[in-house]
Amino acid sequence: MNSTFRRRIAFILFASITIWVFLWYTHDLVNRLNRSNKKDCETIAWLWAGVQYPLSIVGDDSGIMSCTVCGYPIFRSDISVESESLACPACSETTLFIHTERLLPEERVEAVDFTRRLFADLVHRLDFPTIFADEDNNPQIVNGEVVEDPPPERMIELRKMMGLLGEENEPIPLVARGDTIGHLFYGTSSLNEEMRLIPFLELALLLLIAAVVFIFLRSEVSRDKEMSWVGFARETAHQISTPLSSLMGWIELIKDDQDLSDSLELKDALKHMGADVDRLNSIAQRYGQMGRRPKLKPVSIERTVSGVVDYFNARKGLLGHGVVLELEQSGREYTVSGNSVLLSWVVENLIKNAVASCAGSSDGGKVTVSCEYTSFGANEVEVRVSDNGRGIPYGDQGKIFQAGFTTRKGGWGLGLSLARRIIEEYHNGSIRLLSSTPDVGTVFSILLPLKEGGGSDNHTLGG
Repeated sequence: MNSTFRRRIAFILFASITIWVFLWYTHDLVNRLNRSNKKDCETIAWLWAGVQYPLSIVGDDSGIMSCTVCGYPIFRSDISVESESLACPACSETTLFIHTERLLPEERVEAVDFTRRLFADLVHRLDFPTIFADEDNNPQIVNGEVVEDPPPERMIELRKMMGLLGEENEPIPLVARGDTIGHLFYGTSSLNEEMRLIPFLELALLLLIAAVVFIFLRSEVSRDKEMSWVGFARETAHQISTPLSSLMGWIELIKDDQDLSDSLELKDALKHMGADVDRLNSIAQRYGQMGRRPKLKPVSIERTVSGVVDYFNARKGLLGHGVVLELEQSGREYTVSGNSVLLSWVVENLIKNAVASCAGSSDGGKVTVSCEYTSFGANEVEVRVSDNGRGIPYGDQGKIFQAGFTTRKGGWGLGLSLARRIIEEYHNGSIRLLSSTPDVGTVFSILLPLKEGGGSDNHTLGG
């Protein structure tokens, strides 16, 4: 593991820990806000319960009897008695008590209204619903507003709301003078509801970041692997170029030798050797430019395919025992914008795979290559490579274009992966497995867009 990769892993771990700490903090913050919200509601309930007793006294018009000596009050419900001699608990003797009103009627109404308005203003400052109900669960005050004899529809609606609030939070009992006089039903702040979503949003964000980082790291690893192959290909091309130059020199020396020039067999061999060396030289040059986008020019795809087929047929050792390679000619030429070396390599790779699939066949096997205009309505030319070999197992057919996947012993698993990249990324075409049946055969298809105006009248363009 290199230092760069270790630094990336350390950064990812640090970022993950930081996010999880922040996630825990916000979750704890939401819980504390909930507790604070409930505390506020309980405070309001206690306040409301506490004012019930003073309100009941202020609103009571029965009056009191006061001691004329010390002023000690005695509550009397009978307001018709103006004075009376009673035992005073404070003076410890019988004294004269006279009737005294607590407040005037208008003062009592004003005190009650003021207290209720004050409490209503307090409740209105809340951003969550509240309902005060009596001991029979009849709603008395809704969000600070007194409810008096609501219609049946409104009563049903309020009771339903009380049920929902009761499920959301446990109702708080209102206790006055030792008796439960009702309950406070309350909801949750809208802001608090939004705060509850923050931990889940942060978790989703964390997962999204993790997915992005994973994709980034995977692409980086893939790129590093690809660059390793690019470096390997360039170094291989560099190493091959020296013996190739030497071989080309030796071939030229043999051609110039008058004693050997009269041999027809040698001349034919030199011709094929020269072609092989030229082909190797072009391949070496192509591998030496790996990683650079190739320059495209008009290419006759018919000639390119025909050249590859002729190359194999001229070297029977490449086909194996009994394998027949045929080219189905359409009699037309199709021009595409491409690179002839790369296109030849793709067709050659498909033919090699087809020949390998036919190896060991009792009848020797047959490989067919065709090049025709498509009938799918698109301005494309299709190159097909089919064989009657052993086919591809059904379980492997979805993985054949993956880099590194191979079913052949000693194979690299890069042929079809590079072929797809050459066709799709460099030539804007497509390559796919049309069909493959075990012990029946396989058909591959290459679709390439035709160059504008390059249907079948171009006989001067080559690869």
